Amino acid sequence: MKRILTWLAMIVVGVVVVVFSISNRNLVTLDFWPLPVLQDAPVYVPVLIAGIIGFLCGGAIAWFSAGGTRSKARKASRRASSLEKDLTVLQQKIDELDAKRKQANINS
Repeated sequence: MKRILTWLAMIVVGVVVVVFSISNRNLVTLDFWPLPVLQDAPVYVPVLIAGIIGFLCGGAIAWFSAGGTRSKARKASRRASSLEKDLTVLQQKIDELDAKRKQANINS
C-alpha cells in the first residue's frame, strides 16, 4: 500500500511539473552576476533547476543528520549477530551436557 501511495505521489508531482513547464514558456534573461554572461531561458528552466538543487541539498542534509542513527544501527546489528553466535554455542553446550546426564542416568 505504501508503494502505491509513493507512486501516486510521484505521478502527481510529475504531472504538476509538466503542466508548469508547458504553462511557463516565456523567455527570461538570466544574469550570472560576477561573470559578464547573459542567458535567455524559458521561465521553467531556472525554477526547475532551483527545485532540483533544493531537493538535493535537503537530501544531503537528511543523510548527514541521520548518520549517527545509522552508526548506532550498525553497531546494534553487529552486537546482535555476536550474541546470536554466543547463544548457539551455549545451546550446543547445554545439549551436550543434557546428553551426558541422560547417559549417566541410563548407566546407573
